[in-house]
Amino acid sequence: MARVWRLDGAVILAAAVLVAGCASSVTPSPMQTHRTATVATTSLALTTPTATITEAASEQSLPPGVTVVDTANGIQRLDWSPSGKLLAVLTLGWELGLGRADLLDLTGRRIASFDAFDMAWVDDTHLMTLVVSPNDTAHGTATVHSIDGTESNVVPGTFGGMLGNGHGSVALMAPVVASTAPVDESFQIWSNGQLGPRVVGFGLPMRWSADGRLVALIRDSETGGGGGVGGSTPGILTVLRLPERTVVRSQTLDDIRLDVYFSPDGARLATSDGLVLDLADASTVQLTGGTEGWTTTGALVMVGLDHRVLLWTPAGTTVVPDAFDWAAFGPNKGDIATLPAADDNLGAPVTGVVRRAGGAVSIPLNVGLSMAAWSAAGVCFIATGTIDAQLQGNRLLRIELPAS
Repeated sequence: MARVWRLDGAVILAAAVLVAGCASSVTPSPMQTHRTATVATTSLALTTPTATITEAASEQSLPPGVTVVDTANGIQRLDWSPSGKLLAVLTLGWELGLGRADLLDLTGRRIASFDAFDMAWVDDTHLMTLVVSPNDTAHGTATVHSIDGTESNVVPGTFGGMLGNGHGSVALMAPVVASTAPVDESFQIWSNGQLGPRVVGFGLPMRWSADGRLVALIRDSETGGGGGVGGSTPGILTVLRLPERTVVRSQTLDDIRLDVYFSPDGARLATSDGLVLDLADASTVQLTGGTEGWTTTGALVMVGLDHRVLLWTPAGTTVVPDAFDWAAFGPNKGDIATLPAADDNLGAPVTGVVRRAGGAVSIPLNVGLSMAAWSAAGVCFIATGTIDAQLQGNRLLRIELPAS
């Protein structure tokens, strides 16, 4: 899910779509913008674009090393291909149910574009998209596209969301309906051109492990819960090994409205409310603060109660200097996109900072930004709420800094 609805079905989907015109995640589309706060991708809400920024005006506000990538407003997610050579950018249109997936190379050049309300990488050469009708966003058509645009194959049936593992398999969720019946929280695995049988009873897939063997799922508890505004919705988190369907770990949750993140080696799973599960020895650690994903070196990215960004490992917790509320870490030590302490004036822009191995560039951003994705080579793409204090709009920036 850095996709972004979770288990609240049609209600959350409708909210996500409405928000997409004025905000967005990590997170998002029919699952929770899933990769949003993974090792190289973190996402928070985007502000409402009220005017179009021209290319000329954008460029005038940018420091050296930063260029504008020409994409649509309403950026929802930034997903790297398995090899990290292509970036898929999911954007939503101004009308309910519309959207687009752009494929960019490392230079920021667009090489392909497909209609999409949701998307998932199948492998390095194929992207799956979900297309819905403005009149029926609950039932979508899934299509597998070759990245060169020469081949498109429709998957039989209709679906409510998708989650790819990058190793040839995609979990396709049942159409979104206002129900918690097990069949409505089911999914099917598409792999090697075939759609497998429906998997019922474990809930909805939230995230795959890096090796594509484990999938974390969340479902409502059988007894239900308080729910409603301000109320919790208890449930169960299950880690399933596929294709065997072996349960690796099951954990009750006080509230299912959260995201989950596998560590790079697949040994641990963290929930966004600070719970860390060790999948080998079944131990748990409850951390104070929220979690936002893992770095490539296996440190858990957290935001403390004082809004400081922290890095946690079993050996201890360290504070990231000059980083508050949000950060995205790149592949090399010292690679980070972050914010300083936000100004109390929510209408004023703040300055985001992108550093690569000692080099740094400052970029004016709207409060409430943004999402970022680092390439394996240390090139950062970041979605911003604004580039000029007098202008409003979302833009995708490409930032390349020399290594020190």
